[in-house]
Amino acid sequence: MSSLGFLRPLGQTWTALAVVLFAISLLTLVAQSWLAARAFLITAGTLGFAGGLIWSATSGMKLTARATEASAYVLSLWAITPLFLIIPFVILTPGMSYLEALFEAYSAFTTTGAILRAPENVPDTVIFWRCLLSFLGGYLTLLTAAGILAAFDKAGLELRKSILLTVSKENIFSNLHVAARRIAFIYCGLTAVGFLCLLATRLPAFEALCLAFSAISTGGYTVSSGALDGQVNGYAIVILAAITFIGASNIAYLRNLVSRHEIRLDMEPLAMIAAIAGLAILFFLGTAHEAGAHHVITDAIFVVTTTGFTASNSAGHVPLAAVLAAMIGGAVASTAGGLKISRLVILARTTLAELARMAHPSGIVSVKFHGRTADSPAMLALWATVLGYIGLVAIGVVLLALTGEPFEGAWSAAATAIANAGPLHDQLSPDHAWADLEPVSLGITVVLMVLGRLEVLAGLAAIAAIFRRF
Repeated sequence: MSSLGFLRPLGQTWTALAVVLFAISLLTLVAQSWLAARAFLITAGTLGFAGGLIWSATSGMKLTARATEASAYVLSLWAITPLFLIIPFVILTPGMSYLEALFEAYSAFTTTGAILRAPENVPDTVIFWRCLLSFLGGYLTLLTAAGILAAFDKAGLELRKSILLTVSKENIFSNLHVAARRIAFIYCGLTAVGFLCLLATRLPAFEALCLAFSAISTGGYTVSSGALDGQVNGYAIVILAAITFIGASNIAYLRNLVSRHEIRLDMEPLAMIAAIAGLAILFFLGTAHEAGAHHVITDAIFVVTTTGFTASNSAGHVPLAAVLAAMIGGAVASTAGGLKISRLVILARTTLAELARMAHPSGIVSVKFHGRTADSPAMLALWATVLGYIGLVAIGVVLLALTGEPFEGAWSAAATAIANAGPLHDQLSPDHAWADLEPVSLGITVVLMVLGRLEVLAGLAAIAAIFRRF
């Protein structure tokens, strides 16, 4: 029965999500949004029923959970959960098909932020649902990164390992509830601070809440179309940039900063700042100095963190640089998408080390990250992740092109989908927006979103492990 060890934590996760959605539906009832409350209650009921049924069916079993079961849990969480979350989209949005609802649900839950209908064309309850799903997806991203995927970092660099969780070899899920509690405290606390700061800029409470949810999860949802400078004031844009940067930072680093008051220089935030500075310079040059310094800097932050907000659409002037920056992404164990900047830092250090070996063949040169030496298996896994990421983007472009999408639109859609930076696609390819994609193309991009949220290699490894076991 060990092969079914992932079912109990999956059922527990669905039950916990159902409880949260039930509480949200009660608040919606208080706000007298009857149709939305009904949609949220149905969603909570179906998710809770499925989760409770699985939980009760496995409660009497003594199960072990190792790498294969962890792979099955992570894959099931991201691939199946959004199927329950389409209900409010169908009920609350007149004329929305089930395929469109599926795309919206997967996009929101994976914090990709791609939309098929503009905010002006959907009710406020759908805008809230998008932002809420993005917020919940961001939390589960942190939980799976720090509590599940960390178990695969058995040796070498251990990019995701942190003090948030001690993983048992016999049961990877044994201490998951500890990580869940610690991450929830940090994540919800930072969201509350961001919400209050946005309120202080005189934003309406609804807009401040939606933007806070969307920013901390790097989902990129807004309550109206267009650039932020036409929606909110400059202070709110700066606050949103700060929230997205925090959301794209390593959760273990944030915990040390918040709980232990440990202020230390870390390579990941420094590398993110360097990437933001370089991209901001390109934006400034690409806009022919028309955009102000504060706009190009905030736009660069929104791209590097894969949020997809824009203050003045600077990314549209330098599309290739923007897409590449989003594909690199933020820190590991964060809500940001992309390949993760720490991997690029390690590869850069490896290149310098190889050059040093060429100059001094008899010398001993090693590559270190966070005090750990990169051994051969770790570097092999790192290169496999990078090559797998690039390969999937290429496959995505080819598949989208075969469905009739032009190369420009196919490249932008594939890259931003796998980087979980959906709003960026509409900025870079307004003539080939998400809403213009064919149904088959929407299905392809959904797969890319899920694999991107699984950091590609973990997703492929999960699929391979499941097929080997079952």
